[in-house]
Amino acid sequence: MLRPTISVLVLRHVANCLDLVGCDPEPMLARFGLRRPDLDNARAAMPLADFLGFLELAAEQAGNPYLGLQAGRLGALNSLGALGFLFLSAPSLRAAFTGFDAYLATIQDAVRNRFSTEAGIATFEYMITDQTLQARRQDAEFSIALTQNMCRSYVGADFELIEVRFEHACQGDERFYRSFFGCDVFFDQDTNSFSFEDQFLVRTSPVIDPELYPIVEEHLRRRVAEGTRRARSHKDIVRALEDSPLDRTPTLDEIAATLGVSAATLGRRLKTEGLRWRDLVNDRRMHAAARLLRQSQREIGDIALAVGFAESSSFVRRFGRHFGTTPQRFRKREEAS
Repeated sequence: MLRPTISVLVLRHVANCLDLVGCDPEPMLARFGLRRPDLDNARAAMPLADFLGFLELAAEQAGNPYLGLQAGRLGALNSLGALGFLFLSAPSLRAAFTGFDAYLATIQDAVRNRFSTEAGIATFEYMITDQTLQARRQDAEFSIALTQNMCRSYVGADFELIEVRFEHACQGDERFYRSFFGCDVFFDQDTNSFSFEDQFLVRTSPVIDPELYPIVEEHLRRRVAEGTRRARSHKDIVRALEDSPLDRTPTLDEIAATLGVSAATLGRRLKTEGLRWRDLVNDRRMHAAARLLRQSQREIGDIALAVGFAESSSFVRRFGRHFGTTPQRFRKREEAS
């Protein structure tokens, strides 16, 4: 199985934030096989699982449950490398989000980010799609806060949010979140997102000359092309599955149509790697259910619907076969650990 990765530049920013609060990042980096100089390589990547683990460990070691939020708020121009420059040199905030949406995959795998507008409201959504990656609260809060901070850097201090949503349950004081974002914050949601009035989308930025935008975009376009040439069949199939909604899993025929091949061809490719489509679908559902049981307070029936089951009883049976226990007992065991 190919492990998703993330640019080490993002971790460099987090390490710098730890320095600011007097928490030495070196011992934590060593636990993940990294040294401080490793974080300066703009083309280097690390396993996304290690990045998520580092964020959770850093919050614990610093004694700060809001570390992800605060590190995101301190995001600097180079926190995301070329992608940050693309955002801040865009000719409008709408173009900034469009480019960010198109090229986030150049620094991070296994992520779905979507930008949409409806009825005068613009929404940015961020979600890790690899359901085996369970500990992701700090990353979600870091990513939402960092993207909001880039908007404030682009537009100015008058940029305001309407609401923020997180997948996980609230861990701490809800008043802190409302004060931090200046709006209502909702937990136990289907995604991580923030919304704002779409009037901001026409605003331009004084930060970087927009003439740099096409230059940076061409650089990122080449990075995408390189990644496409290196892509392997199994990774393509899994990515297409992960990009689909959890509550409506596509068929193998639909995935084949997306990739421009026949379902029989995809089936043969999976078989050569000892995999079956139904196993990929079931594993994704079960890992997602386990994550929601661990990190949210959603009801069992709600979780069943969220991961694609029409009713709770079939979900409970499938969960029991997969994990050897009921969802209720699994949740209690996780809460006690």
